[in-house]
Order: sequence, then C-alpha cells, then structure tokens
Amino acid sequence: MVKNKFLNNSNDRHAAVTDGVFAIAMTILVLEIAVPAITDISSGVALNGYFLRYLAPSILIYFISFYIVYNFWENTVILFSFNKISYGILTLNMVTMAAICLIPFATGFLFNFYNYTNANIFFSLLILAISLLYILMFMLLIKNNFKEYFDNKDELKTAMQNSYDDGIELPNLKLYLRGITLTLFYLLLAPVITSLLSLLLAFISPKASILSFLLTLVLVFLIRTRRFASDNIGGLDLTDEEKEFLGNLRNSIYGE
Repeated sequence: MVKNKFLNNSNDRHAAVTDGVFAIAMTILVLEIAVPAITDISSGVALNGYFLRYLAPSILIYFISFYIVYNFWENTVILFSFNKISYGILTLNMVTMAAICLIPFATGFLFNFYNYTNANIFFSLLILAISLLYILMFMLLIKNNFKEYFDNKDELKTAMQNSYDDGIELPNLKLYLRGITLTLFYLLLAPVITSLLSLLLAFISPKASILSFLLTLVLVFLIRTRRFASDNIGGLDLTDEEKEFLGNLRNSIYGE
C-alpha cells in the first residue's frame, strides 16, 4: 500500500510539473514576437512593411505553434489517465518536456526566418521528434496496462478490418480496448504525418511547409468525430469498475 501511495504521489507531481511546462511554453510563444523599436519605424510606410513582412506571418505561425503545443498537452492528459505509469515512462515524459521547451525558440526562429528552408526543417524535425517520443511512451503504456487484452491476434485483425463507415462492433471489453487503442494511435500519428509533410515541403515552399501543420488540426478533428460516432459501449457487459475506467479513458481521448 505504501508503494502504491508513493507511485500515485509521484505521478501526480509529474503531472503538475508537466502542466506547468506547457503553461509556460504556451505563454512564452507570444513573447517571441518582437515589438519594433520606435526608432525603427520612421513612417507609415515602414509600419506597413512591418505588418506585412513580419507581424502578420508571425501571428499566423504563433497560432499554429500554439495549437501544436496544445495538441501535445492533450496527449499528456491521456497519458496520466492510465493506471500503471512506470518510472521509465515518467523519465521519457521529462525528456519530452525538455523538447517541448524548445518549441518557443523554434517558433521565434521561424518568426524571423520563415522564408528559409533550414528554419522550417529545424521546426519540423523538432515536432517530429516530440511526436515519436509520444508514440514510444504510449506503446509502453499500452504494454504495461493492457497486455492481457492483446493476446488473440486474430480478433485484433478482424477488428482492424472494419471500416469507419460500418463502425467497429466490439462485443467485449478486450475488443473495445483494441478499438479505443487504435483511435489513440491514429491521434498520435497525426502530427507525425504533418511534420513529415512539412519536411518535404520545406525544400519546395517554406511557407507551404508552415501551413501544412494546419493539417494536424483537421486530422485530429476528423479522427475524434468519426471514431466517436462508431464507438459504442452500450452493448458491453461491464463491471462498475470497468465502466468507470472506460469512461475516464473515453473522456481523455474524445474530449467529452
């Protein structure tokens, strides 16, 4: 009992530190937008140039970066809803937080050099690295929490073959967990796909490279709405404890 209390306390403290990192990172993003000195703006023409060449692109980049950070924060909300979180996962989370702290710097770099390929490559690689760290953490989480539910590979294959349009019919808790886990990994793959696309576009059009991250918002929205529509636990024969657990997990993933 003492060990469990200690682990729960450790998880709570890690969750608090993680929330603090995200709160600071989100706030610092806007502080990266530079305000010109009054000596630099000597006329209305110069001010218009500042708006067009710097401020307008910077505000757009700021909102894109803010959403990316917010999306990563949503991942951590799901992470801390799991019951078994090992020290290895907590360590990986702290490594991820260190990378999250680099996003304001990478965003400020884009503010000044968004027309340059190297700046876009640096930003895209950072987002890709963070996204892969989240996938690694959740793979370990699934292994630690649901190992006993993933023994029958034939049932998993059958569940995966069902289309979104037909919905995924999951007659028991094991298959339901497989379905909801697939939803989770689809969400985790969204920023991976967009960061890879951004890397490719960086060599063609740096501006398109930045805008491609808007695809993350679209993908996450579509995944959550379509999977939620096919997610049905009404026919499951569950205990009260299982219903509570699945309810918390669904709320974390779908944002109910």
